[in-house]
Amino acid sequence: MRRYIVLLLITGIVWAQTDFDTLVLKNGTVYFGEFSTIDGDNVFFKPKGASDFQSISIKQIKILQLKDGQFSIGSSSDILTDEAAVIAAEEAKRKLSTENVVIIGCIIVVVMIYNIIQTTINSVLDGLGGPTLVG
Repeated sequence: MRRYIVLLLITGIVWAQTDFDTLVLKNGTVYFGEFSTIDGDNVFFKPKGASDFQSISIKQIKILQLKDGQFSIGSSSDILTDEAAVIAAEEAKRKLSTENVVIIGCIIVVVMIYNIIQTTINSVLDGLGGPTLVG
């Protein structure tokens, strides 16, 4: 039972990683990450995989959409007028989803292999009359 709880926790952590703020620059580059604050003419944003927040001029930003769907800069009408940005954002989100599915699949396979090995060892030890592993 303990191993299933661990599996559920890992699965929850992996799925939670798809919840990012979205930053679209005027040149069409799309970043997913964490928005911090707006200070004067600069936005502080930490892209996924970066270790620190980066300062980006508001003049370079087309859209800053928070993970809850609110727009800090730009609006939903801005997204509709720039099809390239929409396509890039959708492809990036789809890629994140694909990565998560692969990670979850690998975790499930590892847990299944572990269970098979543990069951085999317990069967062998039980057949020899020895103590079985707790698991």
